[in-house]
Amino acid sequence: MDPRYADATQEGVAKLSREQLLDLGVGADFWRTRAYPEAGIPALTVSDGPNGLRYQKPGNDVRGAGPAEPATCFPGLATVAATWDAELAGQMGRAIGCEARSLGVGVVLGPGLNIKRSPLCGRNFEYFSEDPLLAGTLGASYVRGVQSTGAGSCIKHFAVNNQEYKRFSNDCVVDERTLREIYLRAFEMVVREAKPQMVMSAYVMLNGVYCSDNGHLLRDILRDEWGFDGVVVTDWGGMHDRAAAYEAGCDLAMPGGGRHLQRQAAAALDAGTLREERVRESARRLTALAISHANDAQGAPAVDVAENRAVARRVAAEGHVLLANRGVLPLAAGASVALVGQMADKPRYQGGGSSHVNARRVSSIRQLRPSWAYAAGYDARTGATTDALVAEAVRTARGADVAVVVCGLPETVESEGYDRPDMRLPEGMNRLVKAVAAANPNTVVVLQCGSPVELPWEKDVAAVLYAGLGGEAGAEATVDVLEGTVNPSGRLPETWPLTADDAPCMGWWGNPHRQSQYREGVFVGYRYYQTAGVPVAHCFGFGLSYTSFSYANLDLDPGDGRGHGATASFDVTNTGAVAGAEVAQVYVGAPEGGLPRPARVLAGFARVGLAPGQTKRVSVTLDPAAFAVWDGAWKTIGGRYQVLVGASVEDVRLTGVLAVSGKGIARPGRLSGTWYVAPHGKPDRRDFEALLGRPVPPEAHHARGTYDETDSLLEMGETSGVCRFIAGQIKAAVERGYKDKTDPQCRMSIMSSAGCALFGLVNCSGGALPAGMARALLNVANGRAPWHKG
Repeated sequence: MDPRYADATQEGVAKLSREQLLDLGVGADFWRTRAYPEAGIPALTVSDGPNGLRYQKPGNDVRGAGPAEPATCFPGLATVAATWDAELAGQMGRAIGCEARSLGVGVVLGPGLNIKRSPLCGRNFEYFSEDPLLAGTLGASYVRGVQSTGAGSCIKHFAVNNQEYKRFSNDCVVDERTLREIYLRAFEMVVREAKPQMVMSAYVMLNGVYCSDNGHLLRDILRDEWGFDGVVVTDWGGMHDRAAAYEAGCDLAMPGGGRHLQRQAAAALDAGTLREERVRESARRLTALAISHANDAQGAPAVDVAENRAVARRVAAEGHVLLANRGVLPLAAGASVALVGQMADKPRYQGGGSSHVNARRVSSIRQLRPSWAYAAGYDARTGATTDALVAEAVRTARGADVAVVVCGLPETVESEGYDRPDMRLPEGMNRLVKAVAAANPNTVVVLQCGSPVELPWEKDVAAVLYAGLGGEAGAEATVDVLEGTVNPSGRLPETWPLTADDAPCMGWWGNPHRQSQYREGVFVGYRYYQTAGVPVAHCFGFGLSYTSFSYANLDLDPGDGRGHGATASFDVTNTGAVAGAEVAQVYVGAPEGGLPRPARVLAGFARVGLAPGQTKRVSVTLDPAAFAVWDGAWKTIGGRYQVLVGASVEDVRLTGVLAVSGKGIARPGRLSGTWYVAPHGKPDRRDFEALLGRPVPPEAHHARGTYDETDSLLEMGETSGVCRFIAGQIKAAVERGYKDKTDPQCRMSIMSSAGCALFGLVNCSGGALPAGMARALLNVANGRAPWHKG
């Protein structure tokens, strides 16, 4: 809370009636809070913005579906993470903050800090990494960049928002150690280091309590332990119990429109189960933020559209990861090129869903290189191909020195609102790549997608370049890398397993489970693959270059000897013929014994630019959390730690030993003989209950007679004609807003309405579906009279 406006805040809140206080805690519309000019309380405007601003003017923001103002579309956060460049993430944040200020937006809704637990999460493109240190480091820099402009940043989705299926009501069952070390660590880093102005609660339940209502999460941890004094806002429609949320420290329910949440809170005040001081606390935090942005509205920094696009291009270029190269890249001067794949003409440059930006100008590879022979190869919207399209592509490829095939995941496959069923590319694209590679041995595949995919043809092609989701200038970045103007320096921020089934969470993740059991504990991503010895397609931190690097002269400084201030210093030399950047990574391996711990944990990293033949001395401060575990508090574990320095989690160039003073924590007897002692394969229910220290709650699957507010109209429509009719009407209304019903934005909107938990639909409907009508529909679905009570 900004102390400059403490007096105005106190005076303004004191003037509000009880009804106004409760109204203030619910949005006025989709993007704005309520204003009370007579009390000196202005409205606060927020806007989506992880990879660019999605601002909608008043009147164009009906349920968030109207047109957005033009803005710079930056690469998705998954591509930002591939840069491993905190400074550049801060530049991108600052550019987004400038555009926000120019449009009167107070707070930008981003970045997303959720950990990539499964490669199939539909929203992974909007998150940084499977590693909390990398996510927290980049996230903190992004937030500082946004807030350096005077705009605020809202980190999200707090917490354990790791899938799209049943995201409004999924119950995430997680032990406290895993929660702290993996899923909260990046949030903790950003809150403590960058001090974001807002935090957005996740839709899901955490151990049976909705995040919006979760006092342990929001009050005990976020506010009391981490010292967060800003505003907590729900995800849109994610308020469950308004009274419980006030007590937990959740200040604002978005969006607005209905009045059922205010009635919930008023009834709790009357019953004495909600304290009025909790309501006033929330009102003061929200008012202080609104006043601060209203007073700081003057003097917004000017927006340099050209410079912002240049930043977007630099992020995209640095985020390109060269996965394979057998000498064909960079393209030789004067080489004839066949450009294959409709994504070269109609690029996939951003993720689908709420982060969708109305880009000012999007370029394509075909547009930038019109002299390259072109064949469409497939339909960019679906990935489907035909014999004729494949034949044309093969003819085009045979006539060129090099064939560049551009493919990836269409938005119909990868978007907010739904998860992927597998890691496969559309079969038409795989067929096309195999055919072109057979026709031209110098085939390069460029991938446009926001998450890992299987590469069944990788050994048959000459190079694979992962372009990610590059934003509006992604095509320029791809051409720069292909032609060698930019030396690729991106490194994978997440493991690419051979198949999704290799991920340790699979089997109790996503559809059809209404409960997510975090059975794998702290063994997420590379922490599992390295510990269990599971082969992967491409490991965490991996990426090739057009040059080569060597490492030498490792020196370890223990700092205070207890894990704080420890550093690893070493020399990195560019041993090749061209300038390039290396991402030097430092991992630590814990001493054996005690609590089960991963074989390797990222403890620090540095991005180093080097001219040919140049050597730089690099010093990396190691993360104290790499030497600690959560056991009721962060506790440093003493012993001799192995320090591994290299170019990826597998490519280790230097090793050393660091002695750390600290406690030893004996392994609890209940974990003896469990999966966690020697992870391999998948843990079973008994293993997980040993980790939790309690039985796993039963997972309820609802049917006629047991439906509740967590079920959707689409689900209840399977047995109820009335619900089926209402769901059909909603679906038809959504589809009328789109020229193409297969548009992924359309599908996401349907899943966020007719496919949303009933209580969430009431919250998002703006009063169109009153709470009383929802209860009546629920009664009908359960075979009862609409007016039934109980």
